[in-house]
Amino acid sequence: MAFPLMPFYDAINVVAYDDLGPDAVVRDRELGERIREYGKICPAGSPDFALAVQRGAEWRIIHTGACEPASARYGLAAHLRRGSEREDDPALARAMLRVADRLDPEDGEQVPKDEWEIGDRRYRVIRIERFTLINKSGMEPPRASDVEPPRERHLLEGHLIDPLAPTGQWEAQLRLNLVTYLPPAGSVPPQIALEARHAVRSHPAVVLLPPEYTIVEIRDGGRSWEPFGGGHGPLHARDWLAAYFSELLPRLREFQGSPGTEEEQASWRRAADRVREMPGPDFLVAGRHFRTVRVSRMLRLSTDGPEPPRPSDQERYGYVPPPS
Repeated sequence: MAFPLMPFYDAINVVAYDDLGPDAVVRDRELGERIREYGKICPAGSPDFALAVQRGAEWRIIHTGACEPASARYGLAAHLRRGSEREDDPALARAMLRVADRLDPEDGEQVPKDEWEIGDRRYRVIRIERFTLINKSGMEPPRASDVEPPRERHLLEGHLIDPLAPTGQWEAQLRLNLVTYLPPAGSVPPQIALEARHAVRSHPAVVLLPPEYTIVEIRDGGRSWEPFGGGHGPLHARDWLAAYFSELLPRLREFQGSPGTEEEQASWRRAADRVREMPGPDFLVAGRHFRTVRVSRMLRLSTDGPEPPRPSDQERYGYVPPPS
């Protein structure tokens, strides 16, 4: 089956504030303030891998959260098996199960294929890039306009990939800045840098996705920022940090064979309570400094839809794709 190309994939639909909702206006103005305050773009960890489906000219995200393409393929197998149970067309249900069995076989290796056409649907593993805004003081914290996403939207289920969604002037500016964005020179191996330059040409448009939030531990007087954990919203990230002290750290010490003393456990409970009381983004507890960082996410697009994994994404986890 021939699938339509993505219409207006490289367009940016900038509208006047009078034509945006009031919440969108607030978000766009705050983005402008942050672009001026945090004037540089910095990578924020490894890419995320998601599943997307095309029906007609429309692309939607099925879910995100895979740390490697192979995990996303296993996720697609599970999605197809669930979908086959609800499918009214027996032939289509059997086709879904055949693909699922190739992606997650009972015996043997997974078929390392990131795109499948089943009936009127095209499924693809897609690549989501993480970045953050920075200045001399560090990485961007959450914005006042950031809100907790509904729990059912944590993995962006059903999110429409819509380059023509109305946008304000500052989001348009950020998307234009990201079109030619590349990793800082010398920060990645030559192969990854080459693929990034190729992606700018092969997928020359950008859309933004809802952000994530990472807790970092700041050490050595601010010279070291170590990712520590995170969440889907600022409060979710804060709760994760509290749970680290109240739940994860005691279990970790038990696993390591050195359970915390009564005094240590009491100090961990106090740290967790202290974190829950603090508004953030900075948390000074147990002699340590933590901060919530806003991690933005973007998708690259071409006329054929969202960007799939790059060769280096596959090779990092042991799969070398065949030559094209």
